[in-house]
Amino acid sequence: MPHRLTDHATALLGIVLAATPLALWVAWSPAVLFLVLAVAIACAGLLVLLNHLGGQSAPAATGRVELPEQFVAEVHQLFPLTYHHSHRPAARFRRAMRRLGSLAATERRA
Repeated sequence: MPHRLTDHATALLGIVLAATPLALWVAWSPAVLFLVLAVAIACAGLLVLLNHLGGQSAPAATGRVELPEQFVAEVHQLFPLTYHHSHRPAARFRRAMRRLGSLAATERRA
């Protein structure tokens, strides 16, 4: 199934599931209550099926790549520095950003 169609179907199923509590709350008879429950269970099953089938090819289809562990570790070490409220970034922050840039450039070439 094309990635765009999968995204739209997932969004539609999510909207139906998000509206389920309201629909259960306003159900005026036991028959409507069971109908809403059946639709919600069917939507949840379809959502799981779509995610299972479309989940394996999604990163390749969107062009996303997995970040290396070293890059993620550097970002986590840099995280406290991003709360610095100075107008001029500190030298430590600039060095860390240059290191991240070089790591990212290395990964793009690989």
